[in-house]
Amino acid sequence: MWVLFASLNPAAEGFRSLFIKRASRTIDPLVISWANYVIPILVFVPLLFFIELKFNQLFWLSVFGSGIINVIAAILYMKAISESDISSVMPMLSFTPLFLLVTAPIFVGEFPNLMGLIGVLLVVIGSYLLNVSERENGMFAPFKKLLSDKGTKHMFIVAFVWSISANFDKISIQSSSLYQHIIFVNIIIFVSLTIIVLLKGKLKKQEISKGKKNLFMVSLFTASAFFFHMNALSLTLVAYVVAMKRMSGVFSVFLGHLFLGESNIKERLLGATVMFTGVMLIVFS
Repeated sequence: MWVLFASLNPAAEGFRSLFIKRASRTIDPLVISWANYVIPILVFVPLLFFIELKFNQLFWLSVFGSGIINVIAAILYMKAISESDISSVMPMLSFTPLFLLVTAPIFVGEFPNLMGLIGVLLVVIGSYLLNVSERENGMFAPFKKLLSDKGTKHMFIVAFVWSISANFDKISIQSSSLYQHIIFVNIIIFVSLTIIVLLKGKLKKQEISKGKKNLFMVSLFTASAFFFHMNALSLTLVAYVVAMKRMSGVFSVFLGHLFLGESNIKERLLGATVMFTGVMLIVFS
């Protein structure tokens, strides 16, 4: 069963990216960021009455640290998908485990071994292959394309900030519980995004009404991804679940090509697959 749940998680994230792309045609990315957390809040907050709560200073510091970072990540995530093809931006999330090799030793004292370093190399090679057709403009042109494109650049930043928030997540969970952390971090993100969209005057009823179907699907797939993720975690090792989660980049390449007609399917699929292989080595190192 853990294989089923762990596989459904990246599938849900892939479909979410598809509906985010569709919603972004008429709706501000900031509003999509806010709507993304509506159903998760409705689903998870009631669980507060059914779990044992543990509060301490370390929990509050880490959960607020993760929440604030994830507010930034949520906005950039939506902007990235609205700006570029999902088949090119979603594989960028494979850089998170790579960045963790730098941030984890600083925050939680975890160091990579040889297999992890080989995984890093594969992630870098895979990112190169995403834009290998640009090679005719110079050896480093694929990397330049990667960082010159707004969408991939924003998702690259998301991958980096998530490598920091992941450490806060771990500390928060160790100080409380998995469910308590997920509930409170979602509350912090949703409340923060609500304040931001209200202050910026972005919550326009007419605009939301036009894209309500896409916004509903975005939020539904977010809640589904959380559900699959938590069930997988309860059935097997965290490392297995994290590795499978990064399959979302490969799913997004297929979905972008099938439903949005995105081009360069072969090179993007090859690049995403190589990056996923690198992630597997990093996670299991």
